[in-house]
Amino acid sequence: MTDSYLYNGQSPDDHVSSCPDCSAAIALLDEPETAVRPPAPLREAVLSMARRRRSPAVTPVATVAAPYAEQVALMDDLLSELSPPDWEAPIARHGTVRGLVEHLAANDATVATFMGVPRTEVAAPAAPVHRRWREQAGSLLQRVSAGSAVLLDVEVTLAGPSPVPVRAPLRQALVQRTFETWTHADDIRAATDRSRAAPRPEHVRMIAEFGLALLPRAMNAKGPRRDVSVTIVLTGPGGGSWTIPLSPASDHVGVLLSADAVDFCRLLANRWLPGCFPYAAEGDPALARDLVRAAATLGCD
Repeated sequence: MTDSYLYNGQSPDDHVSSCPDCSAAIALLDEPETAVRPPAPLREAVLSMARRRRSPAVTPVATVAAPYAEQVALMDDLLSELSPPDWEAPIARHGTVRGLVEHLAANDATVATFMGVPRTEVAAPAAPVHRRWREQAGSLLQRVSAGSAVLLDVEVTLAGPSPVPVRAPLRQALVQRTFETWTHADDIRAATDRSRAAPRPEHVRMIAEFGLALLPRAMNAKGPRRDVSVTIVLTGPGGGSWTIPLSPASDHVGVLLSADAVDFCRLLANRWLPGCFPYAAEGDPALARDLVRAAATLGCD
């Protein structure tokens, strides 16, 4: 075929000048209309849905950070479901749901800053708190995934109310981020009349071991050193048995304490009042009570 055949014997320029449809199409290509910015709630909803539906293969997550990634995804879904009144629902420790998410983002920043992630309030002060928290958490996961195994053993400061900062390897700090994200997701569920949800059993066990490793320090901070060991038996999904020396001079087991594993994790978060926490103990009852009180101080509020 020839060009003249395609345009009924006309040149392309002659055809465009004589054809209203083609002239209009060319004009649109040359001078497109100004794009209209979507309303902020619609834009955030579309971006949130895109993040949730994005293939996990796009951003590989290091195995050690996979539990945290799972809790971040669950929290992201939960926050996406909240109505405007839900965001203002009261939460005792942080005022509202919005205040709680701000608190979570600030605690995440303890580790994120160490990994070179800009603090959320500096990076995007006008962005919705949900987006700021999610972008910071996603950047933290990306940095961990791209880092070396050696980095996981570098000590960082843990989040928490203790006046003396507690330091632990990065791998333990990631467990704490998993723990706190789950705890605050359950806080939001309770505040908005949703059912609580426990982590996977293997993640429950990981959180319990994180808290048990901190227990001797918490015990010593609350009273005189005890030269004994304690045996903790946690039952149900994620349970197990641990014998923990409270000092280097521990020479015998002073108490055996048994409780549900998920309940124990909630005690660590101070979501069980120590006087109401359900447990069974054999041995020194005063030591058992002190253990429960010390465990309840290990949360991030």
